[in-house]
Amino acid sequence: MCKTKKILLFSLIFVLMFSISTQAQSLLEKGINEYNSGNYKKAIDHLTSYAAENQSSYLVHFYLGLSYTKLNQYNPAIDSFNYAREIKGDSYNLLVNLGRAYYNNDEKSKAYDILLKAKGYTPKDEQVYNLLGLIHMDKREYNQAIDNFEQAIELNKDNFYVYNNLSLSYINLGNFSEARKYINKALELDPSVPFVYNNAGIVYENLEQYSQAAKYYRKALEIDENYKKAEVNLDRVENKIPEEE
Repeated sequence: MCKTKKILLFSLIFVLMFSISTQAQSLLEKGINEYNSGNYKKAIDHLTSYAAENQSSYLVHFYLGLSYTKLNQYNPAIDSFNYAREIKGDSYNLLVNLGRAYYNNDEKSKAYDILLKAKGYTPKDEQVYNLLGLIHMDKREYNQAIDNFEQAIELNKDNFYVYNNLSLSYINLGNFSEARKYINKALELDPSVPFVYNNAGIVYENLEQYSQAAKYYRKALEIDENYKKAEVNLDRVENKIPEEE
């Protein structure tokens, strides 16, 4: 009888442990699903609950980092990514996302070091070179920025954002003919982004094609009527159009 009770007790404990494990795993899966669905606050709630009992899970800290990044909460994102690094070490995706979080948190030096490390990993895409290019742009090192953006384009010829950044580098160097080539490519790849139209307006305004510049500023405002930069630029360039004609 005593032996039977022990067996039943062991079975009950096993079932309870299995139930807790399944419930915890469900929290992780829910968190990842919420992240993939764009529900980042809900993702954080599920993932945080899971992490409370499973601190050694790389996956939960990685997805917490991604979720915090999407909410522009870069300090907890950085903490989460670094926690994931301690658990599993470095990987390309982890380093890229950590580098981006440092960059957006205005910790450019740390971002640069992390992204240089990411360059040594495979698979490789345009993200590292685009972020490195942005850091060089922030430092007004436009030729170095161009080198990185060109390497990014070699890896992915369909990222409008990189072409836009490359155009901005040439704008800052005063080379508006080259800037025009790349801003037009950015518009070709994605004709729905207001800041790209605004940048196109800047290019054509500096080429003294004021009517064309005004067209692009207006298009930016059609997409986003509250885009103040485009509004100011349009007011300025409209005063120049009679000079062109």
